[in-house]
Amino acid sequence: MDSNLSGAEVLERMKNGDEQAFAAVYRQYHPALYLFILRYCKVPSLAEDLVHDVFLKVWEIRHRIQPDLPFGGYLYRIARNHVLKTLQRAATDRNLREQILFQLSAVTGSQAEQEVQSREYDRLFHEALNQMPPQRLNVFRLCRQEGRTYDEAAAILGISRNAVKKHMVLGMRFIHDYMFRYGGISLSLVFYYKNFFPDGVPSF
Repeated sequence: MDSNLSGAEVLERMKNGDEQAFAAVYRQYHPALYLFILRYCKVPSLAEDLVHDVFLKVWEIRHRIQPDLPFGGYLYRIARNHVLKTLQRAATDRNLREQILFQLSAVTGSQAEQEVQSREYDRLFHEALNQMPPQRLNVFRLCRQEGRTYDEAAAILGISRNAVKKHMVLGMRFIHDYMFRYGGISLSLVFYYKNFFPDGVPSF
C-alpha cells in the first residue's frame, strides 16, 4: 500500500473493503489498543483475544466508519464496550467465567499477589460506597450488608419498595462500573461473585 496515503484515505479504503488498508490500520493501532485493553483485563492472553475481537468487529461494521473523524476514539469506544460485554457475559456464562478465572489465576497465583488484589478490591469498594448519594448508600447497607428485605428497608427509610429497588439497581451498577474502571475485569468479576454467587467466591 502507498505509504503516502493520509489516515483518512486509508480509512476510506478500508471502509470500501480494502483488506490491505485494514491490515495497515491493524498494524498502526494494535500496540496501543492492546495496552488499553490490558489495563482492564490484566491478562496478556485475554487482552490479545479481545484485541482480535475488536478488530474483527471493526471490519464487520466498517461501513459505519467516518474517515474524516478521529478513528482512535471510535476504536477505543468499541474496545471498552466489548470488554464490558465480555464481563457481563461472564456473569451468566459459566464456561467463559471459568476460562477468565483460570487465566487470572495464572497471573495472580501467589498468596502475596492475592493479598494485594484483595486489599485493592476493599479499597475500591469503599471508595465507590463513599461516592454514592446518602439515600442510595443507606439502601445498599440495609439490603446488602445487613440482609434486610426491600420491604424492611422501605419501612426503615420511609420510602416505597420500588424506590428501594431502584436505589439497589443503580447502586450495584455504580459499584460494578467503578470496579471495572479502576480495577479492571478481575476485580469486577470478584464483585459479581461476592454479590451473585456468595457461596462460590474464587480466591485471587
